[in-house]
Amino acid sequence: MNVMENFFEKIASLPMMPKVIQEVLILLESDDVEIDDLVHKIDRDQVLSAKVLRLANSSYFGRSGTVKSIDAAISVTGLRNLKTLVIASGITAAFTKIPDFDLKRFWRHSLITANIARQIASEQKKETETTYIAALMHSIGQLPIHMVFPSAGASIEETCRGKSVLERRDVEHMTLGIDHCMIGAELAKRWNFPEDIQRVIHYYADPLNPKACALAPIVYMAAHIAYDLEAGEPAEKTASTLNPAIAAALNINVAELPERIESYKVFLNESDSIL
Repeated sequence: MNVMENFFEKIASLPMMPKVIQEVLILLESDDVEIDDLVHKIDRDQVLSAKVLRLANSSYFGRSGTVKSIDAAISVTGLRNLKTLVIASGITAAFTKIPDFDLKRFWRHSLITANIARQIASEQKKETETTYIAALMHSIGQLPIHMVFPSAGASIEETCRGKSVLERRDVEHMTLGIDHCMIGAELAKRWNFPEDIQRVIHYYADPLNPKACALAPIVYMAAHIAYDLEAGEPAEKTASTLNPAIAAALNINVAELPERIESYKVFLNESDSIL
């Protein structure tokens, strides 16, 4: 048994997508989906429908609270975007409680990162919804670490405070023989997410690795900006501390970055309202 299999063997109950979300996703895969069936599936789960409506009312769709029903959400977002909203709802619902770990703070950062990544992907003319899901899941491998090794997980959190994600990955590897990037990619594989999403999660901390997906630099940059926004850092500092090679890979002029970072601040309060 290799280190990855050994790690997942230690998880008493591997988190799964809620059944209703799996059913909705099956419906959304159909070429001739019956809208009434789809609305019924979502409506029957109050938690899912509430999350989908909160996401549909986000600034990304420019609706600010005007979407009151799942029918309206479908007409506003379209089926493609609705699929993303359902997946996002399922991912955030899969882990309900981890002792001595602030899940709300974790998902807040993940949602901010996902929103920023989707915006950057749009500006880069890249696939926005795949980027959003990959960014939402970028550090999901941290959660199983806290489930399997709670003491080591807490120690890693303390040791890595203020460190880069690459430094954190190395600390995890030295401590556990495995890291959250590897675990997250394996979890995405077990949940049947596409290979591109698996590769983003595996390599987002090292996004210029030849094995990385082309979306990895976007997620890296989004996470970097999200951390600084949450910490209240000036946009100029965030721009100046971004790895220049990442900016170059995305053909981004760093001098123009502070203004764009300021525009991403809208995602701070928005993420609070979604959770």
